[in-house]
Amino acid sequence: MPSLKSEEEKTQSIERWAFDVSDFVSHVAWSHNDLFVAVSLASGSIKIFNSKDGSYKTLSGHEFGTMEISWSPDNSKLASAGQDGKIKIWDVETQKTLKTLQGGVQWVEHISWSPNGDFIASSAGKILRIWSPNGNLIQEYKDHPSTITAMQWNSASTEIATASYGKVLIFLIGISNPQKVLLYPSSLISLSWHLNGKWIVAGTQEGSICGWQLPNVDESRINIQGYETKVTQLSWNKNGENLATVGGRSIVIWDFSGRGPEGRKPKVLGNDKRVTQLSYQNCGDLLTSGTKDGSIIFWRHTEPKKPILVFEVDSEITHLRWSNDGSSLAICSDDGVVRAWKSPRV
Repeated sequence: MPSLKSEEEKTQSIERWAFDVSDFVSHVAWSHNDLFVAVSLASGSIKIFNSKDGSYKTLSGHEFGTMEISWSPDNSKLASAGQDGKIKIWDVETQKTLKTLQGGVQWVEHISWSPNGDFIASSAGKILRIWSPNGNLIQEYKDHPSTITAMQWNSASTEIATASYGKVLIFLIGISNPQKVLLYPSSLISLSWHLNGKWIVAGTQEGSICGWQLPNVDESRINIQGYETKVTQLSWNKNGENLATVGGRSIVIWDFSGRGPEGRKPKVLGNDKRVTQLSYQNCGDLLTSGTKDGSIIFWRHTEPKKPILVFEVDSEITHLRWSNDGSSLAICSDDGVVRAWKSPRV
């Protein structure tokens, strides 16, 4: 009879490397070619790891802490947003700062390079700013009712959506007023744009999700309530037909194919642990969740009753990010350990 593997043996079978940064990881970003995974730290520095062997280089980052990071599409540069009110653009190879921009009076919460590389979006408080890659301010949008909690580009890099209290705003680059104003009477705290731009969905503080089918937003709003807590995690599967969501312990997957989820029964994954992270595999069929007690769980949404694999680490999972090709998973935990795992063979 084969012996049961210990937790350490199970982990070693898929772990590429692990590194203790001895700090809280605020954000994780894979390079577009999957050769590197960058993490920003609460102390301000940024570490860029070789995804295969865990060797790394360190950028000095920001005074008081780095909030978010974003890779340029050609993988040569990294943009960072800091608690010092600055935006920095880095040359990854030389580790030198190419530009330092004044992104806000205090914190710059969000930073995102456009998919085509022509723009960098940043948000600080209620203000969204669009920059050129060489640091010129192109546009400034001040129409937000409260702090911008999330933002995302469309795939064509022509529009960017933001979430704040009671509104999702969609801006067309070069036009001063929002092109669409999507209303919902709650604090919106997460945002996800469908892969082909068909749907835009937000998670709320009150424990619900709301969504709009584009372009006829007035006729197609959905409102799904009943989550245990606020909905912080939204993740599309590879073809955009399913959206995985979580608020509390329940992982709920909605069918967004065709007319969308209205009137359809969702798949609910059998989970009894508080979920902190959720991520669909790119170019694959796995859904991965991380929990407050340190579990990393692999699922197939076609088999919702039980997980495929379960691993345990020593601390709450704070970040889960699949590589673009779906072959590797970056994991960060509350104890400051950064891990890179191979996709398990299941």
